[in-house]
Amino acid sequence: MCLAGHNHRAVVALARWAVATGVHLHLVGGGRDDAIALTDHGRLVFVQRESAALDLREVCAWIGELRQRHGYDRVVIAPSTEFFNRFLLRHRPEIEAAGGVVPLVDEALYARLSDKQAFAELCAARGIAVPAVFDRLPGGIPFVAKPKRYLGAAGRQLKPCLVLTPEDREAFASTESGDDYFFQELVEGESLYLLAHLARDGRQTLSAQENLMQQRGGGSIVLARAHDFHLEADAQPYLRLLRDAGFHGLVMIEVRRCTRTGRAVMIEANPRMWGPQQLMLDRGVDPFAPLFADHGIATPRSWRSDEPGRFYFWSGGLAPRHGACTFHRYTAERFVADYAAIAAADLFARADSHRLQRQELASA
Repeated sequence: MCLAGHNHRAVVALARWAVATGVHLHLVGGGRDDAIALTDHGRLVFVQRESAALDLREVCAWIGELRQRHGYDRVVIAPSTEFFNRFLLRHRPEIEAAGGVVPLVDEALYARLSDKQAFAELCAARGIAVPAVFDRLPGGIPFVAKPKRYLGAAGRQLKPCLVLTPEDREAFASTESGDDYFFQELVEGESLYLLAHLARDGRQTLSAQENLMQQRGGGSIVLARAHDFHLEADAQPYLRLLRDAGFHGLVMIEVRRCTRTGRAVMIEANPRMWGPQQLMLDRGVDPFAPLFADHGIATPRSWRSDEPGRFYFWSGGLAPRHGACTFHRYTAERFVADYAAIAAADLFARADSHRLQRQELASA
């Protein structure tokens, strides 16, 4: 079972994988405006959410309906978003009693990896380079303000803020509580992502990508290309740290190879599905089969890719309403020169999702 309505790029990738491999996937629709309805995978929706809020009784009812309708002993729940994952962990005993399977580590370890300050401290204690930390709100710019924890003191979900101009600093200081954040230097350089599934038995499914274009303010990745960072020595400390901590499951770790020092610097970790998941699949690397195998779900057929696996491209992310993109060691001129190969990898320019692509571009 997977919650749709959010992180739709990853949900579509999971749905493509499930259809190709013969795994039974059931989606919880996100309502009238859910992007999944504009793809062929809308047929996998078995129930629509009536509210954006999550209700434990409703989630347990979804599990019960699937078990009764299909005769399942248990229902594995895909780790689709940070918000949903934290809900699942908070209510794990009740969800498991209802027949659900939460494919995540325990709540304390999950928070140690996903909370940005906790993971930075964990990495620093292991000798992994992290950005320099300021004791208080810096007077100069640029810098990054990162939430200490997922939720602030007022219970509001917080996101990192890139502070690049005096106006950014003034806006942050006037709208956010400094007690909810810690402050790091802004590391410039090659933007790399280590992508992994670590199985309970120690097996590793690994890939990596280089981020080339991103929505402003550290938003969603628009363009990335395949990279071999997962094969480099700089990737190994992260994998050892995760293993030593007892981690299993999906994880994406963002790393910057600092232009000034050449060191690989940890930026953050996300132990869940990620938006550009399709690139890993297009490279022929399957993180979903071991994820579900860890929890008793066999994959009838192996994943095979017909794509070259060079680029990940989300053309809808270029819509003007998102603002100008940030380039990472890449340029508009390079984008034009590479466009034929980039366009061939367009995430939604595929037979199962043309309607979604048209809708995203039409609403630009």
